[in-house]
Amino acid sequence: MAVKSTTPPAVLPVELDDLKAHLRVTSDAEDPEIAAALAAAVAEIDGTGLLGRAMISQGFEQSSGPVAARCDIELDITPAQSLDGVDFVKSDGSRVSADLAGFELISDGERAWIRAASGWPSDLARRPDAIRLTYTAGFGDTAGAVPEPLRAAVKLLAAHRFEVREEVVIGTITSQIPRGVDHILDLYRLRRFS
Repeated sequence: MAVKSTTPPAVLPVELDDLKAHLRVTSDAEDPEIAAALAAAVAEIDGTGLLGRAMISQGFEQSSGPVAARCDIELDITPAQSLDGVDFVKSDGSRVSADLAGFELISDGERAWIRAASGWPSDLARRPDAIRLTYTAGFGDTAGAVPEPLRAAVKLLAAHRFEVREEVVIGTITSQIPRGVDHILDLYRLRRFS
């Protein structure tokens, strides 16, 4: 299934001043560089990034091929807040928007699925985007809604991006993403088993 961001979050999970305090930076001289490091860290972690979950409420679109009747479709990005749209490509090539009353968003707090109350249409096109779901996912609308360990991971990665501004630094020990970031993200990543 293909998933993409449609509506970016209104705020970042970490404010610039919080990151500056973490970096122990008191002047405004490097604000553009710090803001860029923060934006890069959020992009690397959030949504379709390393975490695979949305930190701040944002919109996503997920496409799926035709599915058997009564089969639920699992959403790739969680925590899901709302189902905002369902449309189909029929076998004749026309795209039809469905009435949301015929669909249910089911969540166990970690994972989320969309269930068609009467089953999925039988005349779906045989293509990977036959079903398109739009939905909102995230822990909430503000930075305060994001679990503090995830906010710490953003700060760690942003600090790393701010301090190490080149892809490769010659004459030093090779470094990757700080291990603490990976360990924190592992606490919140969803495990998928096929």
